[in-house]
Amino acid sequence: MFDIGFSELVAVSLIALIVLGPKRLPEVARTAGRWIGQLRRFMTDVKQDLDREIHSEDLAELRKLKNELNDTRRMMQNTSGELVKGFTEINPEVSSPTIHSSETPALADSPLAPAGAARRRGKARNKTRSGKKHGGTRKTRRR
Repeated sequence: MFDIGFSELVAVSLIALIVLGPKRLPEVARTAGRWIGQLRRFMTDVKQDLDREIHSEDLAELRKLKNELNDTRRMMQNTSGELVKGFTEINPEVSSPTIHSSETPALADSPLAPAGAARRRGKARNKTRSGKKHGGTRKTRRR
């Protein structure tokens, strides 16, 4: 925040000791510490308020996108249902299977899934660590 070195800090504290005197210096230091604490709390509160506002705006935008996607999904389901109806009216010997949203295949089973996705699904997700604890070397105490 401020570019103050140790020597500059010592110089400021010596000047404060000379100007304020040894009796008032601790009182002034306590008061300054309280003010700095209040300033930090205020800055933290402002940061949290800003983060909350940004987060709520993001959530509102995501809700809007979710509603748009749901509307698009409903429209596509209705359109595909109408197409299947129209096709069965033209060609009545073809029966139309209905697929409900709960019966849709998983992405891993679809032809659009990346290669090996179906195989990866069955593997255990938890991998064990190697023999080292916490990935580092063990430090010993000197006696």
